[in-house]
Amino acid sequence: MAMAIYHLAAGIVLLFVAHHVSAASEPYANVTLHSPLMSARVFLPYKDESEDSQYYVGSRFEHGSMIGDVVYGHKTVYGREMWRTPHDASWPESGVGLASEFGCGDDGPTCAGKGDITNGVLGYESAKNGEPFLKIGVGALIKGSCPDCLTDPTDDYKFNSPYKFYRQPKWSTLPSPSPNEVSFLHEESLGDLGYRIQKTIRLEGNIMTVRTILSNSGKKQFSTPWYSHHFFTGDNDPVGPGYGIDLGLSEYGVRASAPLFDQPGIGLGWAEDLNTYANVTMARDGSISMRMSKTIPEGVRLKAEFLDEQTITLTDGSFTLHAPNGLSVEERIPELQSQSRNPFIYKYNVYAERGTLSPEPMLLLYLQPAETTVWTQHLKFTSPVDARFLGAPFLSMYLPSDWQNPSFMYWRSALAVALCSAAFAGFYSMFIGTRRVDAYAPIPDAAVDVV
Repeated sequence: MAMAIYHLAAGIVLLFVAHHVSAASEPYANVTLHSPLMSARVFLPYKDESEDSQYYVGSRFEHGSMIGDVVYGHKTVYGREMWRTPHDASWPESGVGLASEFGCGDDGPTCAGKGDITNGVLGYESAKNGEPFLKIGVGALIKGSCPDCLTDPTDDYKFNSPYKFYRQPKWSTLPSPSPNEVSFLHEESLGDLGYRIQKTIRLEGNIMTVRTILSNSGKKQFSTPWYSHHFFTGDNDPVGPGYGIDLGLSEYGVRASAPLFDQPGIGLGWAEDLNTYANVTMARDGSISMRMSKTIPEGVRLKAEFLDEQTITLTDGSFTLHAPNGLSVEERIPELQSQSRNPFIYKYNVYAERGTLSPEPMLLLYLQPAETTVWTQHLKFTSPVDARFLGAPFLSMYLPSDWQNPSFMYWRSALAVALCSAAFAGFYSMFIGTRRVDAYAPIPDAAVDVV
């Protein structure tokens, strides 16, 4: 027993040391959230002039949304090694994991649709070259300062070209009620335009929630799409067989057995046909799934746009991602069902290349002056191994996911009591209860001669 306790304690110490060595070796400012089942790394946005170790300082993605390096058991998803390496913190595409963007992911100051839908930018069209405009979630940028702007006579906003900052954006880290939660606050204004963002990331069990509160702090209304890019890979395996997505949408009124989707990137010359690398199928109920059939080579990009105008499509914006290592990630946004008008689904796209498989359901947000809207990404991480432990289902009570199951409450309590009792007995025998065996008489109540 003493030896077992020694090895247990040594293992705990090694894990503790390994965690701190890993954290110390990470060059970018971050907070690692932990639960009994998993961990996730949140890279901190810029706070003030004393900091120069931010993972992302680009002009495209929301700076408070850099959430990745998710470890569940010994498996990893949303890692960094497969996407835009070597890493350049100022490059617009160099996000990680759940990196999100206000906008529709296309060039131009506006997005297609009814009404004036901005491409995540405020005051762009009224600004002159050299003057500032706002990119929601990023800050104040200088119009005309991007490399692509210098060669394009259209004066369009270039969503994926690096703009210079008019002033450095600032984010505040708010007090959190628990160590498994972190919250950020960011606001920016320019004349009659302004926005305020509060973001809270929480990890509990095998559930991660990312709650975003967006407020219009200006005097003019605005509407904009928003989406999380989901830079998804598993254990740094390139996207290919073993990867898949179950899309939370169903198409009706489709005569063919295959779902309908557009691939505009093919006609523009920057994308290849998704069907070459994936099987996209539709079940009898209209639900759509995609399974990768071929590894995507370097340099190949794929994009499919669902919600075809010729179909009747129902969607709740959810999806389930599958990685070859057995991990699955299910995301849903509860507010899409509980709120009547804000937000709601704008588009449902899927993007893929060798280093990411990215479902991109887009929300559309309408905000009048002083109005606020809220949405929550609810992500559930699971593994099929949890349900069967090498062919011995009764041992699955020792695995992470089943410890979340209320039906195992009795076994959790019993195991905890047994471990505590064993530990107490071991320490008692080593430090308190040790006696000289030869001090006991072989016959009850007989005198003992003590030498």
